[in-house]
Amino acid sequence: MLNRLKIFQTHVATLWLLTLFSVRADISWSDLPPLPDPLGFAGSFAGTCNDTLLVAGGANFPDGPPWDDGSKIWHDRVFALEQGAGEWREAGKLPRPLGYGVSISTPDGVICIGGSDERAHYSEVFRLKYNGAKVEIENLPPLPVKLANMAGALVEGSIHVIGGTSSPDDSIASKQHLVFDGQSWARHDPLPAIGRILPVAAAHQKSFLVFSGASLAPDAAGNPVRTYLRDAWSYRAGRGWSRLPDSPRAVVAAPSPAPLVGFSHLLFIGGDDGTLAGFQPRSKHPGFTREILTYNTTTESWSASTPLDSHLLSAVTTTVVEWAGGLVIPTGEVRPAVRSPQVLLAQPQQSNTHFGILNWSIVAIYLTGMIGVGVYFMRREASSTTEAYFRGGQRVPAWVAGLSIFATMLSALTFMGIPARAYQTDISWYIGQLTILLVIPIVAACYLPFFRKLDLTSAYEYLERRFSLACRLFAALSFICFHLGRIAIVLYLPALALATVSDIDVTTAVVVIGVLCVIYTVIGGIEAVVWTDAIQAIVLMAGALLCFAVAVCHIDGGLVGMVDVARTDHKLFENLQWDSFSIADGTTSVLVLFVAFFFNSLVPYTSSQDVVQRYVTTRDLKAAKKSLKVTMWMSVFGSLVFFLLGTAIYVFYKTCPERLDPTLPAADSILPFYIVNELPVGISGLVIAAIFAAAQSTVSSSLNSIATSFVKDLDSRLLRPGRDDRTYLRSAQSVVVIAGLIGIGVAVTMARSDIESAFKTFNSMIGLTAGSLGGLFALGVFTKRAHGLGALIGALAGLVTVLIIHISGIEITGLLYAFVGFATSFLVGWILSLTLPGKANSEFSLHQP
Repeated sequence: MLNRLKIFQTHVATLWLLTLFSVRADISWSDLPPLPDPLGFAGSFAGTCNDTLLVAGGANFPDGPPWDDGSKIWHDRVFALEQGAGEWREAGKLPRPLGYGVSISTPDGVICIGGSDERAHYSEVFRLKYNGAKVEIENLPPLPVKLANMAGALVEGSIHVIGGTSSPDDSIASKQHLVFDGQSWARHDPLPAIGRILPVAAAHQKSFLVFSGASLAPDAAGNPVRTYLRDAWSYRAGRGWSRLPDSPRAVVAAPSPAPLVGFSHLLFIGGDDGTLAGFQPRSKHPGFTREILTYNTTTESWSASTPLDSHLLSAVTTTVVEWAGGLVIPTGEVRPAVRSPQVLLAQPQQSNTHFGILNWSIVAIYLTGMIGVGVYFMRREASSTTEAYFRGGQRVPAWVAGLSIFATMLSALTFMGIPARAYQTDISWYIGQLTILLVIPIVAACYLPFFRKLDLTSAYEYLERRFSLACRLFAALSFICFHLGRIAIVLYLPALALATVSDIDVTTAVVVIGVLCVIYTVIGGIEAVVWTDAIQAIVLMAGALLCFAVAVCHIDGGLVGMVDVARTDHKLFENLQWDSFSIADGTTSVLVLFVAFFFNSLVPYTSSQDVVQRYVTTRDLKAAKKSLKVTMWMSVFGSLVFFLLGTAIYVFYKTCPERLDPTLPAADSILPFYIVNELPVGISGLVIAAIFAAAQSTVSSSLNSIATSFVKDLDSRLLRPGRDDRTYLRSAQSVVVIAGLIGIGVAVTMARSDIESAFKTFNSMIGLTAGSLGGLFALGVFTKRAHGLGALIGALAGLVTVLIIHISGIEITGLLYAFVGFATSFLVGWILSLTLPGKANSEFSLHQP
C-alpha cells in the first residue's frame, strides 16, 4: 500500500508543497477594457478561442426600461479581446440577433447553444472560431428542441444542458437533460425535480452539477411566476442523479458555469436570491447580492467567501470564462433592465502565514541533528569498509532495521497522500494494507533465507547466481535509473516548501537540502541511514497521532462524532463492493484491491535493493525476521492512523468549512495546510521538520542503495574486478556524491524551467519495471526449471506489457500494474524456460536438492 502510493502518486504530490503555508484566500478583482457599447448586454455568449476572449450577442434596453415603455433589443455583434490588447474589436456577427443560450469554450472554439430573440427560442448550435481578424461560424447538430434560459457545462468532452424554456410564452420550465458528445444530441435522465430556468451549472471530475434556478408556474392571468429554488443535484453517467445539500440562498442566474477554484471548491458569484423580487419602485432597485458562496465538492458543504468589492457591480445572466490567468465575467445585468459594459477579471489570491522563529528553530535543530547522526557513525568507523558502509557491520538492532524498512516504504509523499486519499474519498484502501499480514510471512519464509544464506549485499547478486549476468544487469540498471530520477523529485518537493515559507530561492533550497543529504550519507554509510530512518519513523508517527488527536478534539462529539459523520457520509468502508470484479480506475472491488495491494507490497519487499539491503544489516536470520515483524505491525498500525487522520480532517473541515482555503490546488495540500493552520506553534514546526527530514531520509536511502548496486553489480563485477576494498569504498562514496549532484542538478533544472511534468512522466515510466522485477525474483525462488534466457525474456515481456497498458490508455487501474508486470514476467519466463534450451540452477530455488 505504502509503496503503491509512493510510486504512483509522485507525479501529483508536488502540488501540495506549493501551498504548504497558505491561508484562506481572497479574490483580487480588476477591470478589463469595457465592451464598446455604453449599455452592455445580458445573456451574451462568451468564451475563448486562440487565447482571445469572445463576447457575442445578448440583449439590452437602448430606449429605456420596460416600465418606461422601453423595448428589449437583441444584438448580433461579436467582440474580441486579444491577450494584452487595450481595447475590444468588433470581429463579426452572429447568424441572427441572439442571447440567453449556453456557451462552452472548447479547444476548437466557442460552442453556442440555443438562445432566443424577441420572437422565439431556437435550437441552433454553432461554433465560433477566431482566426486573428474575425470569427468564422461552423454549424453543428441542432438541439432536439428549442431552448433558452438554460444552463450547461462541459464534462469529460461532452456538453450537458439542463432546464430552460421552449418559447417566450412558456409558463412552465423544462427539466430535460440533453447531452452532446461532439457528434449528436441525446436525451438523458431528466432532472428528478421541478423544472427550472436560469440555474447554475458546473462540472467536477466526471459529474455534471446543477444548482438553484427558478421554477415557473402560471398565475390567474396565465403569466409565469417565479419560485426561487435552492436545491442542488449531481449527475454521473451510469449512476444517474443524486441530491446535494441545498445552497444557503438561491443563486438564480449567477455567472455560469460555476468555476472550480483549487481542487474542490466551486465559486458562486452573486446571483439573484429572490429577496428583492418584488422591489418597488424598480428604478430604485439596489442591485443583486454581492455575496460570494463556495461549495466544497469533497465535504459537500457551503461557506461564504469575501464578498464582491463595493465599487464593482454584481452581474447576473452572464458567463464565467477562464482567461488571462483568472476568471472573466463579461458584461451582464446589474439590476432589472440595466446592463453594464464592465468586464471583470477575478484572480483568487493566496497569502503566506508567518512560520515564526520558534518553528524555524525547531526545523534547524532537527535537520542539524540528522547530520549529527552521520557524524556519530563516521567517528565510530561505521563507514571504514564496504562491509560497514553497505551492511553496517551487520550490527543494526532488529527494531531499528524494522523501523528503517517502514520509513523507506513511507516517504514524505506518502505521508501526505494517504490522508489526502481518505479526505477526498474514504478509507476503503486500508483493506489493501492488511495484505502485509500475508506478504511478510511469505518473505520471511521463502525469500529471506536465500538473501541471508547467500550472504548477499546487492539483491541482484541472487539473479546472476540463479539465472544469468544479463538478468542481474537488467535489474540493477532498472533500479539505479528509477532511483536517480526519484532523488530529483524528492529533492524538488521540500525545496519548494522551504521557498514557500521564506525568502530562500528554490535553487538555494534544493542545493542546501541536497548537500545535507549527501553529507550524512557519504560520511555515515548505511548505519547512519538506518538510524535516521528509525528516528524519522518515530517522529512522523508521533506527528500523525498528534494531528489526529488535535483534529478529533476540534470535532463536536470527539471520536464518536467523527465516526458518526464518517458513517453518514460513507467515508469508512461502505463503498467496498464484495461482489464486483471491476478493474477500472477507481474500482472498489474487494478482490481486485486485495490482489493489487498484495503484489504492490510483495514486489518491493522481495526485489527492491533499498528494502532488501536492510535484511542484511542485522546480525542473523532470526534478527532479520524480527525486523520484518516490526515493519509489518508498524505498517498495519501506521497506515490506519494516516487513513483516520484524513477522515478526521474531512469531518473537521465539513463542520468548519470557513477555515479551509478554497484555492488549495490538490487534495494532497490538505494535511500540510491543516498542520500549519491548526496545530500549535512549535508542534507544527516539529511535524514540518519531520516531513523535510523524511524527504532527506528517502533520498539518503536511494543514494546508499544506488552506491551499493553500482559497486556490487557493476564496478566490482564488470568494470574493475579484483580491486582492494578501499578502492570500492571510495567508489561507493563517489557514487553517492555523483548521484546526489545529478539529483540536485535535475531538481534545479525543474525549478528553473518547465520540464517538471515531462520529467515526472519519464520517472514514472521507469518505475513501471517494479512488477517485472518482482516476477523475476519469484521465478527464481519458486520454480525449478526456469533458466536465464527464459527469465530475461519474461522480465522484458512484463515490462513491455505494463508499458503498453500505460501508454495505450487501456481501462485498467494503475493499482494492478505491479500484478500485471509480476504475472507476465513469471508466466512468460516459466513457459519459455520449459520450451527453450538452457541450464537451470535449481540449487538457488526452493526446489534445491
